[in-house]
Amino acid sequence: MRTYTKAAVEAHGLITSKGIDPVIAWETAIASAIESVSSRKKGCPKVTFLGLAYAGYLKDIDADASAKLNGILRERAISAANALLAQPGMSKKDLTVMLGYAYKQGSYDIVIHLAGMGILQRP
Repeated sequence: MRTYTKAAVEAHGLITSKGIDPVIAWETAIASAIESVSSRKKGCPKVTFLGLAYAGYLKDIDADASAKLNGILRERAISAANALLAQPGMSKKDLTVMLGYAYKQGSYDIVIHLAGMGILQRP
């Protein structure tokens, strides 16, 4: 499992089992998965996870419309989630072709892995 996908799964578990705030859960999980501070601060993986969590795309996590997380990265994460939910088994290459954007920092990996684990859902 890649480090960002590992952090996403761990953060999901922290939220669902302990009721931890998604931002704190991500920061806790990423700190245990990655030693490099600069890698921990990468925005794409964090926004991908938080965007899905706040939009209600992660199983057992309620959507939070009050969360101030908007922008193109969130929109791309949700587009990738919708594509995977419509066509399970899509690869990063498939998502890149369909969505017209190639993620370089593990965001597609996160969405694909969460879908494969049955964590991704329609809100």
